[in-house]
Amino acid sequence: MFPTHIITDNKRIEQTADKIFCVFTLEEKQAYLNDKSLLRERIFALQCGRDVYEIVCAEIRNGETKTLIIPEFLIPGRPYPIYVYIYAIVLYSSNPDMGQREAAERTRKRFDLVKFSHSTLCRAMKRLEALINTNAEKPEPEQPSASRFPSVKLTGERKGTVLSYVKEASGGDARLTHEPSHPQPALNLKHPPYTGEFIDDCHRIVDHTFKKYRRLLL
Repeated sequence: MFPTHIITDNKRIEQTADKIFCVFTLEEKQAYLNDKSLLRERIFALQCGRDVYEIVCAEIRNGETKTLIIPEFLIPGRPYPIYVYIYAIVLYSSNPDMGQREAAERTRKRFDLVKFSHSTLCRAMKRLEALINTNAEKPEPEQPSASRFPSVKLTGERKGTVLSYVKEASGGDARLTHEPSHPQPALNLKHPPYTGEFIDDCHRIVDHTFKKYRRLLL
């Protein structure tokens, strides 16, 4: 088995009639083939609003190196674009009194999804929090037991940690929290192409995280 390295590409998903989006152009594919690299396609399904898109990624093998090239909006194995997860995380973390169920339901409606559960948001928060704490010299956080819920203090601290990171990763853009808390009717988040300042911030967050940790956001 060859180890797989992942490289992110900053292309953005477009609306297509056949619901297929290819990361590589024909010219880019040919360039790798001319370099005698072995090239094969990896296809991932992505739920964009009410439509399922096929995201065609490139896996390149050169000698003993295998590289998977994916777009920034995709997390392999995750069913939704990265914008959905960041939206839910920002909405939940920036509102002290909001619970995960409410944040998940608002996110589902904003992106016109059939479902998006609070448990999905919970897992995304945990993964991002674990990434933020990578190699950090911090005391072990309080862990709730199976018989009780986490304290209000602990929940607030976790929200603050995550929110501080995504703000930093977005370049300190104060507009990051505006769209989740005050949805703009004119901004399309229900189907590709996804546009607007919030989407731009999402790409900055993914790019910052990849450069800092050499890992995907979630």
